[in-house]
Amino acid sequence: MKRWIRIFIISVFAIAAVSLVVIQFYQTRRTFSINDNMFNVGVGNAMDEVIRQLGGNALQPSETPSETFNYQELDSLIVEQLLVNGIDIHPVVGLYNGTERSFLYSSDPQHEQQLEESPYRYSFHPAGVVSTSQFFIILSFPSAQLFLQRNSNLFVYLSFFLVVIIAAMFIISLRAMANQRKLDQMKSEFINNMTHEIKTPLATIGLACEMLRDETISQDSESRKNFIGIINDENQRMRVLVETILQSAKMSNKNFRINPKEVDIHQIIDKVSTSFKLPISNRNGKLTIDLQADPSVVVADELHITNLVYNLIDNGIKYSSEAPDITVSTRIVEGQLELRVSDHGIGISKDDQKHVFEKFYRVSTGNVHNVKGFGIGLNYVAQVVKLHHGHIALESELGQGSTFIVTLPL
Repeated sequence: MKRWIRIFIISVFAIAAVSLVVIQFYQTRRTFSINDNMFNVGVGNAMDEVIRQLGGNALQPSETPSETFNYQELDSLIVEQLLVNGIDIHPVVGLYNGTERSFLYSSDPQHEQQLEESPYRYSFHPAGVVSTSQFFIILSFPSAQLFLQRNSNLFVYLSFFLVVIIAAMFIISLRAMANQRKLDQMKSEFINNMTHEIKTPLATIGLACEMLRDETISQDSESRKNFIGIINDENQRMRVLVETILQSAKMSNKNFRINPKEVDIHQIIDKVSTSFKLPISNRNGKLTIDLQADPSVVVADELHITNLVYNLIDNGIKYSSEAPDITVSTRIVEGQLELRVSDHGIGISKDDQKHVFEKFYRVSTGNVHNVKGFGIGLNYVAQVVKLHHGHIALESELGQGSTFIVTLPL
């Protein structure tokens, strides 16, 4: 996907998300306002009925309520009428003498100050008789805000949950598109690299065969031996390349299993190092073998351990800009066999070291990948080590070479 398309999609989503939040905020405030109005209407209707019953001698109050007024029954009547009108919270109730500015009754004396300031004030006349004093029933709802918010919170939470889901799905979609683009790019690079990697030994083998057809060369036993050796080495190189690709693909299967048996790691190193003598000598390099591990027998899959050693040495040769100087060493460390493959090549940056064992990842030299490879060699090595319950580490500095350290249980 082109960069401007991704920017456009992200911008549209951001605008839509912000708009949704603004609309939801406005709608929440509007809902809260409607609930507030409905609450006030409900309280008003309830108190109208309470006052109607008081005026109809339902409670039989006298002109002076403090003498005969049943305050407990007044509380019950108010709560009952509030429930009838859909309000399930208990208010603080006060009976107030407006002329004398004093409370005749308060269900909670600690809230008398709030009662005086409450807007829920209703005038009434005991037993329907107009008296010389002004009497008021005052209600205070300390938890009214909570009541109103409770009716609105469901929609707020639901909207927030939906916004989070949409945002999460959008991020997942973007990451999927980015990963798909990365996979397409890696697939193209892999095909190109594989084509070049296989064409090189094929061309070398073809040239060696042409030389062997020359009678003057074919009659020279030494020359014939050299060309046959070249063909054998290039064939071995192609075999390892193809085997690495096939085995790497197989290892992606969770049901993949190795075939472990007792193998001598020193014998494998000697065998693999022999196949690299010619390409290293052609570049005026050297391969140092320092085998100190005793014992050197491990329980492992011989094929995969062989490919592991081959890939590590081949990696050191590839990333040596001048004459390769490769050292392969073994020793016993804390009851485990440690294999080190060191080179004095270009080294690996700190950023590349984080990804060097990822599939298809290739360390770049400068701004381009000018080293041949598939980007699966080190990933294959890491998978082999994991299957053998071992550990692999990398020590490297730019311009000073790299050392791969593989630890295997004996």
